Amino acid sequence: MELYNSSSDYLFNLQATSSSDAKRMWRQSIKDKWEHKCAYCESTEYLTIDHIVPQSKGGSDFITNVLCCCRRCNNSKSHINWEEWYSSQDFFTEERYDVIMKWMKPQTNSNLYKYKPRMNTST
Repeated sequence: MELYNSSSDYLFNLQATSSSDAKRMWRQSIKDKWEHKCAYCESTEYLTIDHIVPQSKGGSDFITNVLCCCRRCNNSKSHINWEEWYSSQDFFTEERYDVIMKWMKPQTNSNLYKYKPRMNTST
């Protein structure tokens, strides 16, 4: 299955019938891309989705700002700058840091714009 930029893209592309299905499929596709391992520590237990730049600090739901993350890392990172947090962890590696940085860069051929359906203005 293709990995779309946000959960709402699944609805717009008719891949799901409800917003909950779209979010579930979107989250699953992110975990699939990360091979069901935490991007930070490579744990395979209690996986969640982490916003690299937290939404509370202006982070988006675009694919370039979310990754697969274990619950322990997600809770530990919280709202801290990810680079500051990650570099202070015992499990920090330059290789994983580079992979995350590459993930955050939008692909030149990917469309990061959300489709906005036309509103029916007739009554």
